[in-house]
Amino acid sequence: MPTASPAPANALGGRGLLLAGLAYAALFAWYSWPLGRAWGSAFVGTPHGDANQYLWNAWNFQRQAAAGHNPFFTPLLLYPAGTGLWLHTYTPVLGVLNVLLRQEYRAVNGGLLLSFVLSGAGAARLAGRWVRQPLLCGLVGFAFAFSPYKLAHWPEHYHLLLTATVPFYLLAYLDGLAFAPGRWRPRVRSGRQVAWALFLLLITLFSDYYALAGLVYFSVGYAAWWALRLGEVRWRRWQPWAVVVAILVVGHFVSRGLALAGLDDNAGLWWGGDLAGYLVPPLGNRWLATPASAALWRSPRFHSPGSVENVTFLGYLLPLLALALALAAGRARRAGAPVPAAPAETRPFWALALLFALLTMPELRWLGHDWLRLPTSLVHFVPFLNNIRCPTRHVLLLSLLLPLATAIGLDGWLRGAAAGRGWAVAAALAAGVFFEFQPTAYPLIRQSDVPAAYAVAAAQPGPVVFPIPVGLLDGYHQVGRFDPAELLYQTRHGKALPGGYISRVPAATFAAFAHAPVLARLLLAQRRPDSLALLPPPTPAQVRAFWRQYPAAVFVVPPAYRGRPVHEVVRSLLPPGAYREDVVRGYAVLRPKQ
Repeated sequence: MPTASPAPANALGGRGLLLAGLAYAALFAWYSWPLGRAWGSAFVGTPHGDANQYLWNAWNFQRQAAAGHNPFFTPLLLYPAGTGLWLHTYTPVLGVLNVLLRQEYRAVNGGLLLSFVLSGAGAARLAGRWVRQPLLCGLVGFAFAFSPYKLAHWPEHYHLLLTATVPFYLLAYLDGLAFAPGRWRPRVRSGRQVAWALFLLLITLFSDYYALAGLVYFSVGYAAWWALRLGEVRWRRWQPWAVVVAILVVGHFVSRGLALAGLDDNAGLWWGGDLAGYLVPPLGNRWLATPASAALWRSPRFHSPGSVENVTFLGYLLPLLALALALAAGRARRAGAPVPAAPAETRPFWALALLFALLTMPELRWLGHDWLRLPTSLVHFVPFLNNIRCPTRHVLLLSLLLPLATAIGLDGWLRGAAAGRGWAVAAALAAGVFFEFQPTAYPLIRQSDVPAAYAVAAAQPGPVVFPIPVGLLDGYHQVGRFDPAELLYQTRHGKALPGGYISRVPAATFAAFAHAPVLARLLLAQRRPDSLALLPPPTPAQVRAFWRQYPAAVFVVPPAYRGRPVHEVVRSLLPPGAYREDVVRGYAVLRPKQ
């Protein structure tokens, strides 16, 4: 059995790690302010946006677990059948936290706070493995935990913020395994660290599958760098460049051929990144965004104008510093001067940073113009793997590897300088990156935002609430219209909904929802009320079947739909004399008489 060798001494001791964690917690509080004053009754999010589903996730998980039921199922969406949640963006780690706290707002906010702090502290600790300058370690933690990519997604996609396991996995991977050139199979240095790495992969699986995919790519790519002896390639010769050109050409034509053959890329190429995404500050950047950059983001030059899925911005200072360090090293070598040697186990980092940059752009694109299909595009034609269909999200690992490799390189140059100079350089760089990454204030979604009409609905004896408009939505399709805010509202009224917002819904479920006779009429009245005359009204038997399926349903009609054709269709369905209609702060509530 191989003997375990000790990991390198870490420059960031317990005190430094504690200070870094406190700083990251303070940053979380500052960025999310005034969330700290409404910790148990609000969360960061765009009203009617995707953030509502994460509060619902924690609420449903705890509700099901407390009742002794399967927490990966809910009877409250797609009523009366309910639906499984294994393929839903469910963030079970937040659900487990809510089992302990039993208050979904505190569980969600506390889970995100822990994730940001642990992401930063873990990345700082990882940097301390090779970087001697403590402030540079803290900068790496900040650049990863509060990267522009994560800050842009904060009001919408909480699962992309659950990155706490990423740096700790890299630490465990490097502590547990030792690689040698020409060998795919590593030597086990610590079985305990290997087991810890596998456990972290499991936690990542229940946090965010994009982060999980990134860790898998890192693991395979790191091993491949050593096995293929990429560090020994002599790039001053023409042969390696000829191989690179051949790979690019073959990858382009194979990818085109697969598309022409009819293979589905699951929209991965369409969602691919744009080089401009690395250069243009994202919407919501406090100091760097301008009216011109905002107009560019919202222009049709991007496939999805204004979408956070275009954000791959890394700032300007870190990429420029990385370029400057490379030029300085090249100049020193040509002059015969000594160049700081990179620690052996960090040598693959620049190649892996390039890999993740290429993963974000399966098709090399500039302002909407596609130039070349890269070999990374082939992944999107592989079933199962092509469920990672938003390639720009691979920038997560790049936002760790770029500052990490840059800090390692800069620290090497600073080791011969006076200690004061090292602190001054690190402080100036940290201040500049901090300036570049600043977001504007985030909106909050508050418990008090739930319309009073849903309190009235909650008091009714029936099992289901019918919100108007009604619909079913997943990551691919939509039938009717489902407002994600209905998930927040459901946490207050606790009744089932006929539709829902679930990450993956079978096609048969969509078809059944769209073609149910009464639902079909409601959907048509929402979408094309002028066509109602073309659809025969449901028969009395179909209306009776509807009421058997949704007994004593309560209908809630918001102000924008009151008096509209869909409201009239709802009224026409009600059993004569059995319902009453009230207006509650602009909302119409149609409920059974008691």
